[in-house]
Amino acid sequence: SRLDHAIRRANAYRQAGADCLFVPGVIDHETIGLLAREIQGPINILAVPGSPPVAELEKLGVARVSVGSGIMRATMGLARRIAKELLESGTYLNLTDGTIPFAEMNQLFPSAARKQ
Repeated sequence: SRLDHAIRRANAYRQAGADCLFVPGVIDHETIGLLAREIQGPINILAVPGSPPVAELEKLGVARVSVGSGIMRATMGLARRIAKELLESGTYLNLTDGTIPFAEMNQLFPSAARKQ
């Protein structure tokens, strides 16, 4: 089966020196728990819609959770909502809601970088 094949491959990668094993596309508790038990090393799960929360993944034995392109895709979704709002209503709610203030943003950068 595909699951058995994934477990064999992950274990082969571990034997070859991989530090963390990644099996993409898995979201159900039972399969994730089985992977965590059968793979002989720490596993990484890609968080996608339908994935269990981090605390549940930890209980299942997951060592690492990745978000992959999720943050970029969420950002692009926000950019689309901003553009749509500007075109349709001419307002700025999506642009300003949750925006980090300039002063706080500047604090994220070392003072040497701000002087340049």
